[in-house]
Amino acid sequence: METLKHKILRAAALSAAAVIASASLAGCGKQIEPEPEVTTPAITTVTEATTVPTTVTEATTEPPPVEPDPLEKYLEYYEQNNDFVGWIRIDGITHSNGDPWIDYPVVQCDDNSFYIDHDFDKDKSSSGAIYADYAVPITGLDMADNVTLYGHSMKNGTFFRHLLDYETSSTKTINKAYIINFDTRWEEAQYVIVSCFQTGIYDWQDDLPLFEYFKCRNFDTEADYNYFYENIMLRNFYTTEVDCEYGDQFITLSTCEYDIGDDSRFVVVARKLREGEDPSVYAGTYEHNSKRHRPSKYYSNK
Repeated sequence: METLKHKILRAAALSAAAVIASASLAGCGKQIEPEPEVTTPAITTVTEATTVPTTVTEATTEPPPVEPDPLEKYLEYYEQNNDFVGWIRIDGITHSNGDPWIDYPVVQCDDNSFYIDHDFDKDKSSSGAIYADYAVPITGLDMADNVTLYGHSMKNGTFFRHLLDYETSSTKTINKAYIINFDTRWEEAQYVIVSCFQTGIYDWQDDLPLFEYFKCRNFDTEADYNYFYENIMLRNFYTTEVDCEYGDQFITLSTCEYDIGDDSRFVVVARKLREGEDPSVYAGTYEHNSKRHRPSKYYSNK
């Protein structure tokens, strides 16, 4: 039986040319659909005069959607910095006093470089800020299928350093910290963790084609979604009972780590809870996944 790893290798070989041609538009290897064939309508010759009664149809126009009011509790942050788009918090990973390590405002600007070395107040800082991928919409009316949030892994434990707590064969952390709170300025929301994985950022770090998770922003087709989901599950540190389907929304948290000798990434993906879904049903269901794929460079460094 063909394994997922072989499927990915075979699919990459068959579609390499198409991906190169469409990369600037497609990100996730999405194929550009051909233009529909134009059919010239048949010409009807009228041989007998006829009178056609005129039917007046009243035009109806759907009112444009109205953006909800921003949440009052975040107004001061937006006034402080108009790049503010939301807040990220993980309650299950805490200081000794019980406060969460990850509890930060999220900003977004027109590139992915400014907040690498600028803080929330836009002052120069090596810690930077937690920032959302510039290419995804985050508004009261529109949000991408998958929003990537970036943050540094600071040695003092701040920002996204404690995402690395999930990088272990123990299931203690994941089973107490499987819920991520990510609010936008307009909505409070919770997400349940689907996958935690390590990945390289260079082709030579792995024997599989590079998985550019950060380009998987919108799943315009089910094939786009399947590419994303199969890749995050192939690399997942844990098995989980959390189900996902085409049409779900995700957030992806990304930080640096150096476990394969050079710059690499540790990534946590979570699915937005559906309306009425009880997240407590997933408590204690995460187990170690001994079959996960890690970059081949990881093993050569051991």
